Amino acid sequence: MDGKLTNMNSLESLTHYKMSDGTDGSGPTGGSEQRSQLTREEFERQTYPENFQFVGRALIVNNHIFKGEQTNNKGEFRKGSEIDVQKIEALLSKLGFTKENIKKGENLTKDELKEEIKKAAKKDYSDFGCFLCVIMSFGEPGIIICPGKDGQPDERCELKDIQAPFTGDKCKSLATKPKIYFIMGNDNYVKKDVSEGGAGSLPLVKLETKKIPRECNFVTQYSSETDQGFWSRGEASPYIAAVIEAFETHVLKENMDILKLLTRINGIMAKEDSLIPLVTSLLTKRFHFRPKVPVS
Repeated sequence: MDGKLTNMNSLESLTHYKMSDGTDGSGPTGGSEQRSQLTREEFERQTYPENFQFVGRALIVNNHIFKGEQTNNKGEFRKGSEIDVQKIEALLSKLGFTKENIKKGENLTKDELKEEIKKAAKKDYSDFGCFLCVIMSFGEPGIIICPGKDGQPDERCELKDIQAPFTGDKCKSLATKPKIYFIMGNDNYVKKDVSEGGAGSLPLVKLETKKIPRECNFVTQYSSETDQGFWSRGEASPYIAAVIEAFETHVLKENMDILKLLTRINGIMAKEDSLIPLVTSLLTKRFHFRPKVPVS
């Protein structure tokens, strides 16, 4: 099979590859479009490449204002959650993410969130090692609740819709690099029963597409939070606190790979008697953050 490469895993081929010797490395779906170039050494190595100018680009989204009919507090139910944003931003700086490569958004509607994701996916990642996305809102596994626009009801945004723009055929410069998602979805979002006919209620229907795109190089950790008293004490939420503790202990000091790190985060949450985050990984190699000194 000289010059031919098969799937990187059993799910679906990530891209069509072209070997450095000029032969076609198309996956089983065939096709002539070149989406990424890898040397044989790069393809066979067990870790993702790390010798990029920048650690990566990051997007932080914090939704905290929702429609009164659907929250216990008649409005800003996640009040104080800006503490989590500040903590995450400080952590990213320690990891070497530069300020110009950290984008923040708050109270984004479904369309606005999808638009920010599309903008991020259109950027050139040739000099970047990864894309990292942190979303804090209400939700459930596979679903993020977004505030409605101009008085409209809040909306469900499926996780697949904010990951699809980063698939290998759409974001080619990131095709062979990790896309890392940390999702905190408070699950105590109050929904009126649709039988009441409330204008602001969300349809309680079973969605059949609560899955991330079946493509390599995505990893997602989803946490459901219930208690929110920590913000009033000036503390980060338990999940964000666990993420920061794990990164500072096991990445900044030990350079632990991402999957082991996510397991450590789950362990910290277990000790706090919190709900254990759900981890879904389609990574094909080990990924290590290599903190770089941020450019001032």
